[in-house]
Amino acid sequence: MDIAPSTGPDLERAVRRELADAGFMVEPSPLSTDGGLEVWHDPARGVVVTWGSPAEQLVERSTIRAAVQLALRTVLAAAGHQVKEDLNGQELIVMS
Repeated sequence: MDIAPSTGPDLERAVRRELADAGFMVEPSPLSTDGGLEVWHDPARGVVVTWGSPAEQLVERSTIRAAVQLALRTVLAAAGHQVKEDLNGQELIVMS
């Protein structure tokens, strides 16, 4: 297990790399307009990771969302990151 970097930009790069290495499609821009994986650094909280789908499909995909969030958390924790949930489980916050 690697030691996770703790500074904002370095931590964001590490999180993006870990998720991409695990097979997730991580876009270069922080927010996806069509749904999918979103990763960005929030200086007040840490690196935010979330998965979503277009608004009209959110209710239909709640089970898929839960499975993806679990997979994201598992990959990040296995890489040595400290992760917590925020916004009623809709976001994962990577703190280190």
